[in-house]
Amino acid sequence: MNQVVARVKIRLYRETLLTDIGPEERSRLHKLLVEEEDKLGKDLKLLADIERHIAEGARRIEAQQSRLCAMQANGSDGVERAQAFLDGMMESQRISMEYRQLVKKEIERNRLLACPSSA
Repeated sequence: MNQVVARVKIRLYRETLLTDIGPEERSRLHKLLVEEEDKLGKDLKLLADIERHIAEGARRIEAQQSRLCAMQANGSDGVERAQAFLDGMMESQRISMEYRQLVKKEIERNRLLACPSSA
């Protein structure tokens, strides 16, 4: 049951991180996200979830970059807010990619510990 709750919270936090929220809220949600992900243990299923989240983040970043370029070309209002949103999304992406590396290392470490030594 706890894993189900953790996965629901993870999905909510990830979706919220892909929206236009302030830096303090983004930082708070990143901490909560990592806490929930750590509850699941670092395994291949978590790694696959993180990979999907990173891919979705990349798609949304690309779309935001396109919107921002169009806004700048048209002289639209709100360019600063759009840039701040893009910056926040890119920071979230960076943190997710760092966490992916940590999970990969932990999975590899656990795999090596599980294998009997050939000495």
